[in-house]
Formats: sequence, C-alpha cells, structure tokens
Amino acid sequence: MAPDLFAHSIPGQPVSAWQPLDVHLRNVAQRAAEFARPFGAHHWAWLAGAHHDVGKGTLVWQAYLRHANAVMDELAMHYNGRIEHAAIGALQLFRYAPEAGKLLAYCVAGHHGGLGNWCGPEDDSLKAKLEQQWPPTHLSMEEKEFPRQLPLAATNGERFGFQIQFFVRMLFSCLVDADFLDTEAAMDPLRAGERSQYPDLPSLHRTFRQHFNALRANAESTLVNVHRETVLSDCLAAAEAPEGLFSLTVPTGGGKTLASLAFALAHALRHNKRRIIYVIPFTSIIEQNAAVFRSMLGEGAVLEHHCQFTIDDADRHTRLAAENWDAPIVVTTNVQFFDSFFARKPSRCRKLHNVADSVVIFDEVQAIPVEKWRPCLEVVRELALNYKVSAVLCTATQPAVHKCDAFPAGLEGVSEIIRDVPALFSALKRTRETFIGDMTVADLASALMTHPQALCVVNTRQQALDLFDALPSEDGHFHLSALMYPAHRSRVFAAIRDRLDKGRPCRVVSTQLIEAGVDVDFACVYRAISGIDSIAQAAGRCNRNGRNATAGPVYVFKPAEASDHGHFRMAAQSARKLFDRYDGDLTTPQCVRDYFDDYFWKNAHRMDADGILEHCNAAYRGEIQFKDIAAFQMIQSATLPIIVALEPEAATLVDQLTFAGPARSLLRKLQPYTVQIYPHQMNELHDWLENPLPGLWVLRSEQRYSARTGIECAPPEGEVFFG
Repeated sequence: MAPDLFAHSIPGQPVSAWQPLDVHLRNVAQRAAEFARPFGAHHWAWLAGAHHDVGKGTLVWQAYLRHANAVMDELAMHYNGRIEHAAIGALQLFRYAPEAGKLLAYCVAGHHGGLGNWCGPEDDSLKAKLEQQWPPTHLSMEEKEFPRQLPLAATNGERFGFQIQFFVRMLFSCLVDADFLDTEAAMDPLRAGERSQYPDLPSLHRTFRQHFNALRANAESTLVNVHRETVLSDCLAAAEAPEGLFSLTVPTGGGKTLASLAFALAHALRHNKRRIIYVIPFTSIIEQNAAVFRSMLGEGAVLEHHCQFTIDDADRHTRLAAENWDAPIVVTTNVQFFDSFFARKPSRCRKLHNVADSVVIFDEVQAIPVEKWRPCLEVVRELALNYKVSAVLCTATQPAVHKCDAFPAGLEGVSEIIRDVPALFSALKRTRETFIGDMTVADLASALMTHPQALCVVNTRQQALDLFDALPSEDGHFHLSALMYPAHRSRVFAAIRDRLDKGRPCRVVSTQLIEAGVDVDFACVYRAISGIDSIAQAAGRCNRNGRNATAGPVYVFKPAEASDHGHFRMAAQSARKLFDRYDGDLTTPQCVRDYFDDYFWKNAHRMDADGILEHCNAAYRGEIQFKDIAAFQMIQSATLPIIVALEPEAATLVDQLTFAGPARSLLRKLQPYTVQIYPHQMNELHDWLENPLPGLWVLRSEQRYSARTGIECAPPEGEVFFG
C-alpha cells in the first residue's frame, strides 16, 4: 500500500491537514495550463505542472518533510537529509519524450533554484542531473501524449535558438507562478485572500473616457492643445488596426502619455487583450505617469513596479512575495522588463507569462543603451511574433528601428500611428537650440542666476552636485537625481511646479532623469552636450505648453571641467556634426534621423556588447545555457535597492516587514522610499545600513541623506544611464 504523500506541511497543523501531493500537482498543472493558454502552450505547461514535484513522492523526501516538522512515524525512519526532488520529475519527462521532455525538464529541474545550463563543469547542469541515479518515486503519473511541435506561430531559422530559449522561459514563468500561488493558498490562505481584486479593462476604459473628456473640456484653447487633439485622434484611429508593431512619434509636450493610454485601452478592447504594460526608462517618469494613471483610473488599477529587491529564491516566503504583474495596468522600467526576459531565477521570471496577449508601450525607447539594442529588439520582435503582444515604440526622437540594409537587425512591419509626423513637429516647434561652446561650473552658475526660472541638465550625478553647490543657497534652487528616493523627488517636483506656476524664482540642476516625459515648463534650458535625442528631450522642458510666442532658448554647452567618455562622448560627437547644419532646429525628425544613422553606424559592432544573442542562438538544438544568457544586464554594474526610512510611514512599513516577513503588499508600498545604488556605494554605506531581512537594506541616518541632494556617497563608477 502506497504511503500518504504530501506536498507541503501546514504550520501548526497535524499531518492530516497537510496538502496532499496529488492535489498540489493537479492544481499547479491546471493553473499553469491556463497561464500558457494565451500563447498556445497549455498542453506543455500542464505537463510541467503535473511533473514538477513528483520527486516529492520518494520515501526519503517524505521523511525529510516529517523530520522538518518533528513528526516521528514509520516514514520518518527513511530520513537522509534534504534531497533534490525537482530533478526526478525532469528525468521522468526526458525519458517519456527526449525532445519535448528536454525543454520541459529545464522548467521542472529549475523551479526552485532557477533555469540552469544544459552542460558545463558544474554538477548542477541539466545534463548532469539527467544522467544521475535518483530514488524511485511512489507517485505514478499517467503517461500523457507529448506535443510534437512548438506552438510558435512563426519561426525563423536564424532566430530559432532565440525562440527556443524564450519559449522555455515563458513556460517556466507559467510553472513557477502556478506553483507559488497554489503553495500560498495551501500554506497561507489569509495572505492569498489579500491579493488585489482588480477592475477589468472595459470598466477602466469607461472611467478613462469620462476623466479624459472632462480634462479636454476644461483645457485652454491654445495651439499646443489643438495639436494634442490631433495626436489623440490619430491614436484612436490606429487602435482599430490589427495587433502588431507600432511607433508613436510625437514631439515633447505633444500629449503622448494620455494619447498612448487612450490607444492602449481602445486597442486592448478591440483585440480582447489582458492588460497594458508601460515600460519606461527612468523611475522619475514612472512616479509621474503612475500618478496620472491612478488619478484617472483609480488607485487599485495600477501596479507600479521598478524596485528589484534582492530576495532569496531559496526562501519560500520571499519567493511567494515576488511580483507577478497581475494588475490590468502595469508601469515598470526598462531594467525590470528586459532583464527579466533574460533572467533565470523564479522570482524574476514569475511575471513573464502575464506579458503575453497584452499591449506594451515602450516609452522613450531611445533611452535603451546602444550596447543592449539588439537583444532588446529581439524581445520586442518575439513578443509580437508569437505571444500576441501589440508593442508601441513611443518617443519624440524615434531611433532607427526599421529593418534596412544599414540595420538588418531592425524590426519589420512597424506602423507609425501619427499620420503626418513632419507636419506635427513643425506645428509644435517651440524652442531654438544653440551651441554656446565650453562653460565652467562657475560660468554656468552665473548664467543660471541671470534667469528667474531656468533648468540645467547635465550628464552625471557628480556634475549635478558640483553645479548645485556653486549656486547660492536659496529657497528657489533645486537639485534632482536618482540618489533621492521617489517620494522625496515627488515633493521636490511639486515645489518646482508651484514656483513655475506662480512666477517665483526657480532654478533647477538635474541629471537626465528630468528629461523624458517629466511635465515641467521652463522659459530657458541649458543642456550639457550629449546625443541629439537627449538635447531634444531637454528642449521638451522649455516653453512646453507654448505660452511664450517666441521660441524658448535651449543652450547646449560643453562642460569645461568634465571629460565625458564612452556613451556620452560618442553621442556628443555624432551630435556635434549636426550643430551647424541644423542650427536652431536640432529637434526636427530629419536631424534626429541623421543623428541616429551616424550614431548607430559607429556603434554597429556594439549593439550586443555582451554577446548574449550568440548564447541564445546556440540553443537551436535545445541545449540552452541559461546561466550564460542571464549575464544580460541593462545596467552593466547591477544596482542594489536600499530603503530610506526617514519618514514615519517608511519606518512603519519596515517594522511591519521585519515582523511579518516578505509580503508583496509591503514591498509595493516601500517602492516610493527606495533608491538603487551601486555595489561600491553599498560598501561605503555599509556601516550605516540595517539588514532586517536577507536582501533588504535600510538607511535611517540623516547623516548620510541630505534633504537637498539625497544619499551622500561617492559617485558611480563609469557610465550611468539612469540619473
């Protein structure tokens, strides 16, 4: 007679109340299959779910579970320490069907520790696990018919390896999210019951139309607002188009944010999409856009996800707290989005299946670092090709994304939403850009003081600090960088907007985080030399609403003390070639096109600097090196999150987290108090940080946090793309 087999013990409950193993396997199989249905892989995901924990049916694993809970019965005598269980299900699948089973085996073998390499010197490679002898399982699984082909609507010989590893990661996402959710329901039903109940997209569309129509009815009758209506009209017309790839090229201040949301909601309803995901380069824009969306759609409709707390995947409670993007509107970062599509850990991959059958808006797409351009485009291409994603590449400075002889890696079939891009840019031209040569910090400080209201955008945090320190200490002077936690930055932005609206003195020194999409309107802007895209974005903060009849001045300068390198130097070189030809008109579509043609030509060999696509494309036989692929990082030097708990609410949330353990609801609420810093900065601050839980670091000291400039630590080493 087979012994009673359990998947999980229940804290404080007798053995009879534990979750039966067959129940868990059935639940996970059914849920994983539903998660994979949008991309036609429900049969694959069912098989993964049905086999993922069959290794728990061994006597030694059941003995381990009893030993961990101090239960002494006949099975407990078989205890022999903790045993690998995931590899047993993987081996079953591989033996049943060596081809399809191999792909499923990656998911099952890695559903706790992460997707592994097929082969290599390490003992934990999938090949090594499949060659080992494992104890027999007492769980008999029905042999199911295995799929004989991949559910990919379109395959490409050159890209087949990329498509294979992408498909396995999406299956893995379905499995681990289903496993986490069923485990949570069994072990912590109260926490499972706290999961948000979100409004559906049709009701959100109705709410949005009501609020948006009210805004339009009360808007000033200005030339800018007339052309914003044109943008909206084009977006609504394009929403009726078939799902696929789109570009939305709108000048800064042209109403792109709300018009793109109008497109996304209408397009989602037209094609029965599941959610809308906004992918944004800077956390400062996430804060602003998420706040705008919440004001129009309600607090419970929008998930803001940008911090990646370094939770330990080996810990059950922290795995359950990982984000899964189950909201109808998700606002996230380039880093969070693209890193996850090359990741291998369950907590990072859990959310990926929820991207399928969605509308994804890539806002300010030009901000993707050129070194990551090709891998990121491959993700966008594959999502549109095989996962029913409608993707919108949204910017005022559209880079060269179309496939052509000069850029064979570009995308095909991209439809521009705006019917007449040159005419729109001409009508909304509100600035004049002028190169004024070298300027010292002292020169800049003096120049800013001649303007009652002015913005200066520089390339690095250190340049921002140096210039801010050179200004007199006055109430109307502000500093902005990513070393300030989001809630702090939001208050600074509110103070800046208040002074601008009231005509009071207001001088701001900022890194590039203020450029993309931040809704501020200065009479005058200074911009350190960089790429044309950055100059155009800075110009978008000048005369933004067109209230000044004359063109607002945008002064481009070269910092005399700074020696920009790498990205900034090459971008500046490509831009400098165009200053004479397009004097005063650096933001036109033709100037932007000429800039990217030159910049991409110079960097053609660097568009996959880490060779990630080589690892992906080598997977065409199903021999996938997931650990090597996971070396992809949007930011080369990975940042680490720290919570700044200087405000009472943040301190209370940290205390709750310390007491209750990781919970998604608390981690979400802590995002406004979180700053991403680099490893050397973490080392510098180490003695000032608390570590209440693994992977969570807390700063409570005002000695290392300035109310004017944020965290006080050494500047980042090398290049920084995220302010």
